Amino acid sequence: MKNALLASTALMLTAGIAAADVTVSGSGRFGLNYQENGIDDPATAGVDESALDETSLSYRLRLNFDASVEADNGLAFGGRIRMQETNATAGAGLSAAMLYVTYEGLRVEVGNANTAYDSVALMYNPEIGFQSRSFGDPQGNFYSFSSGPTAANRVGVMVSYAVGGLNARFSYVDPDQTVADSAAAGVVGATTETGVSFDYTTGPFTFALAYVQDGAGINGNDQTFAGVAYAIDADTNVGLNYIDEGNYPGVVAGTTVDNGTTIVLYGSRNFGQISAIAYVSNNDAPNSTAVPAGIAGNKTTDTAYGIGAGYDLGGAVLSASVERGYDELVRGDIGVTFNF
Repeated sequence: MKNALLASTALMLTAGIAAADVTVSGSGRFGLNYQENGIDDPATAGVDESALDETSLSYRLRLNFDASVEADNGLAFGGRIRMQETNATAGAGLSAAMLYVTYEGLRVEVGNANTAYDSVALMYNPEIGFQSRSFGDPQGNFYSFSSGPTAANRVGVMVSYAVGGLNARFSYVDPDQTVADSAAAGVVGATTETGVSFDYTTGPFTFALAYVQDGAGINGNDQTFAGVAYAIDADTNVGLNYIDEGNYPGVVAGTTVDNGTTIVLYGSRNFGQISAIAYVSNNDAPNSTAVPAGIAGNKTTDTAYGIGAGYDLGGAVLSASVERGYDELVRGDIGVTFNF
């Protein structure tokens, strides 16, 4: 009788595993990072940048644990937890959980959900180098899927729908669902964040539009993104992005700094196994060395630019980039990225 119970239990467990889909995927990267030293930056609490090493080793390993199951009525349920470790952390840590349900083109996420603003197409197209960064990226504060733990009781919801070339998204993030919103300005997580975005691809054109209200829960931190990209041919793309960067918490409690607006022009070209991308961005926020604005601790110019290249190794990519930021300092990197 005992053996029969064990056998039936094993059969049920096996059936459960067969019905579910559990996968592990991820990415890795490692290489050298260069940052030209500058003057004392108030954003780093008085640390003298001239005393820091300009070249360092940078690496990151990311593992995504995904599980899903499809019900008899066609609904698919699932979730994700991420494990990640970088050279800047003391050890690997787990993210908060994201759960979802999908049906045909409709998807609803809860928990550590993605957000409409962060998920819009074209926003991160100007990124270069093995670390995938750019001064043409949005510089403002807003919520996104967090690769690490989130604050207790932070809850997000995103509803997205895809049909043909159209993607539409709405998201809502409550930084703490157990307390009421605050009217405080310049305080991250003082209120809820609401976002909406759309992108549409037709022929060689892609159009994108996104808006977030009270980004990162900062009262009055509203941001807008608009972008258009054109595929000249299968190997050549150009694009133009506009970003209203919103506000950033100031040094004095309850104050904010205007991040201004940014316009980014970028283009990419593939030459067989070699790819190249370049961008130039202009931000009109006031130049200042007195406050740690979101754009940079020391913003001394309105123009930043960068160029990058990659070589497909077949299963991995060797990438390099060089940029000059809004502080007129040079940064660059060279390294390898791979997905699995």
